[in-house]
Amino acid sequence: MPSPVLSCADTGVRFLQSPFWALFKSQHGWSPLNFTVKAECNPDAFSFSCSILLRTFGKGALSFAIAYIPMVPELIEKDRESVEQLESYSCFLMDFAQALKVYLPKNILCVRYDPPLDFYTCADRDFFVDSLKMLSIAEHRKFVKTKVDIQPPDTVLLDITQDSETLLGSMRSKWRYNIHLAEKKGVAVRAYKAGDSDISKALDIFYDLYETTASRDGIAIHSKQYYADLFALSAEERKVNDAPLVTLYVASHEGDNLAAIITLFSKREAVYLYGASCNVKRNLMPAYLLQWTAIQDAKAYGSPVYDFYGMPPADDKNHPMYGLYLFKTGFGGKIVHRPGSIDVPLSVMYRPYTLAEDIRAFYHKRIKKILAGRTK
Repeated sequence: MPSPVLSCADTGVRFLQSPFWALFKSQHGWSPLNFTVKAECNPDAFSFSCSILLRTFGKGALSFAIAYIPMVPELIEKDRESVEQLESYSCFLMDFAQALKVYLPKNILCVRYDPPLDFYTCADRDFFVDSLKMLSIAEHRKFVKTKVDIQPPDTVLLDITQDSETLLGSMRSKWRYNIHLAEKKGVAVRAYKAGDSDISKALDIFYDLYETTASRDGIAIHSKQYYADLFALSAEERKVNDAPLVTLYVASHEGDNLAAIITLFSKREAVYLYGASCNVKRNLMPAYLLQWTAIQDAKAYGSPVYDFYGMPPADDKNHPMYGLYLFKTGFGGKIVHRPGSIDVPLSVMYRPYTLAEDIRAFYHKRIKKILAGRTK
């Protein structure tokens, strides 16, 4: 049964499944639903609470909607590499989508999942996706691996339960050098937490840097109000419960703002959500000191893992974002590959929608980057 979001307290779930994130997304065009779910055939394997985000496009008779379910259900740890378990998981995704239809709008196009399946090689991840496609054909079930992923499927997870010396020792030596270089050259990092009196001014700094980054790298960004709302909600909810902590870190040097990042800390994880930098004094390595400062703060907060949240899938020098791959993997940690977004279509209008989605993605991921000089 669906239920309303009652509290934004940190319940230890992934941030994308948290009441806090559902409430935040409700301020930006999404409608959240909460469900308690049990599989009749195997309740021990699939029993969980679930946040579903609905997004409606268009108006009146021309409107349609999608249902988005990020990072659930999780697999039982001991069975994560079992082929039978993965097949059971895939069947559950289909059955769950079909069962949801009675709770969803009549104009629903699809249920879109971002499964929390962590594979440690691209080959293992691709095997699962290919198996899903084969299962779809063999069992006459409809699964579609989208060309557009809502969440980044490739990331680095750093275990920050280790002591600081161990963390430093696990980095590439150049990364330790760059951290010390930034400190030695006088780069200063300041943290602005949700609720701080000067957070508005800090967000102006961040957004100026983010616009520079977007222009340089050919990426799309939200409006400034989107990020301001994130901090405002964190500040409001932390007055009454232990909602996740959102922090903005700004690196500066002799009056110049060089780089900034936004992080989210919770009981389950610390996540590097957004990053921005200017085009000057990059030789001072401010990004390295920013990340190291955030990692130490996340460790002190009690988050067990630091998620660098998004990078190219492989060590490919020809990839336009190869530098990002090097930067995030250099801090140590485990490289993780997830399946990305997977759809269960529920309407004949699904194909026209995904065609429009693919065209839009092609523009943002290829054309804008070409215009920004990020591809060869």
